[in-house]
Amino acid sequence: MTDENDEIINEKDTEFETDEEIVEEAGLNEKLKKLREELKVCQMEKADYLAGWQRAKADFINARRDEDKLRGEFAKYAAEKVLREMLAVADSLEKIGNPADNKTSQACKADINAIYKQLIEILKREGAVQIEAKGIIFNPMYHEALGEVETKNKEENNVILEELQKGYMMYDRVLRPSKVKVGHYQ
Repeated sequence: MTDENDEIINEKDTEFETDEEIVEEAGLNEKLKKLREELKVCQMEKADYLAGWQRAKADFINARRDEDKLRGEFAKYAAEKVLREMLAVADSLEKIGNPADNKTSQACKADINAIYKQLIEILKREGAVQIEAKGIIFNPMYHEALGEVETKNKEENNVILEELQKGYMMYDRVLRPSKVKVGHYQ
């Protein structure tokens, strides 16, 4: 009898455990659903955070690149003001060393010409170069017309015939336009 009673008890326990398992399984399914929903929310948040971080990183890289470019431009043209002032000195030296000027001795003129050439080399090293003027077609971007010269030659119309003051460029900017006289065909 003991064996039969044990079996009956075990059957009841088994039935009871099965009901409990069903209740527990239903609770686990609810928990599993809830965890899956939370996981979806977390994955969406993660994707949003990742996208935001990637945008911020790209913005930072672009800002750094722009800053480096601006810094390079600033360094490139930082000497522009000083170079403009040096051009006035170069003009003065050129006038003093002009062979047509008889007031200055030949030795002094040679020294002045040497200093002038040295100054022009400094200007070139810093990116300042002379603008071509005499014999080319007038361009208001690079030349400033201070007068006209009447000409009988049709090919000299709108061509620079006389350069009154040299013009200079620094890289792609005009430091000072050439002051010129332009041919006017009659």
